[in-house]
Amino acid sequence: MRTALACFTCDGNLSRTASSLYVHVNTLFQRMDRISALLGPRWRHGDHALQVRLTLTMRRTAGQGRFRV
Repeated sequence: MRTALACFTCDGNLSRTASSLYVHVNTLFQRMDRISALLGPRWRHGDHALQVRLTLTMRRTAGQGRFRV
């Protein structure tokens, strides 16, 4: 999740994404390949990208709103 969100935050720029995650670009390529294997090759394009980004953002936001009693 963190890698996909970072990719969207950096507007798909892989060098900036790798820097923001503190990983080598080759490591990022491997992570992107794993995400593509799970979500399909079009997860970064068009409507698919919008759906993935919204889902990840909602998931992150929902996690921040929780509290323990």
